[in-house]
Amino acid sequence: MNRSRNRIGAWAQWTWLAAFILLMLASRLAQAEDRNDAALWTVNQIAIPLDERLTAHLMVQNRWTRSLDSYERTVVRPWLSFDWNERITFALGYDAHEFENPVHALENRAWQRIAYHHDFGVPTLLTHFWLEERFFQVSSKVAWRGRFLVGASFELPANFGAVIRNEFFVDLNETSRIRRTGLGENQFWIGLNHPLGQWVKVELGYLMQFLDRKGPDQFNHGLTIGFALRTPSLKELF
Repeated sequence: MNRSRNRIGAWAQWTWLAAFILLMLASRLAQAEDRNDAALWTVNQIAIPLDERLTAHLMVQNRWTRSLDSYERTVVRPWLSFDWNERITFALGYDAHEFENPVHALENRAWQRIAYHHDFGVPTLLTHFWLEERFFQVSSKVAWRGRFLVGASFELPANFGAVIRNEFFVDLNETSRIRRTGLGENQFWIGLNHPLGQWVKVELGYLMQFLDRKGPDQFNHGLTIGFALRTPSLKELF
């Protein structure tokens, strides 16, 4: 009984924290222009366990915007993650963003992340803090950005899973590409996943994206689809 009460109490605290964060964002998001731009993101990734705690990852992402008639960018993201314990994971990674529209450009990012997850029985709490250093092709100044995520995952019948999460991106300094500090982007995502065999999982979801722009701020609404492959560990392979 006490364990159940503790779980409920802890879950309630995280729920209040998430609600407080979303309320802080609401006034800013309410000023955005809802352009109803359709978007499609394909997200494919592979995870290769190197030992019991260390894992190598690679993600390739493709994005279409403007009612799907414009290819926006390709994202390539390799990273290493280390499981500190059963709840805390550290990661170091790199992003290459190759933009095709509106102009061809390249952005490189180095990033560090700490993630925390906690199983409350029915939902599993998902959180992370992500620090990015952004290097633009047309600017010599490094742009610093913090990313904060809170969400939950749920097990459903027939081996399906559901995930709901919100991540907001805070620009920490101004550059020629970043017009002001503060909230620069917000992503709300909800989706379903289902395993395809032992090692592959397919995921389909809805994305609502807020963007801080030089003109009117805007919302985009998109579909995300992708596959996640997790290989056996190197010990099992060799």
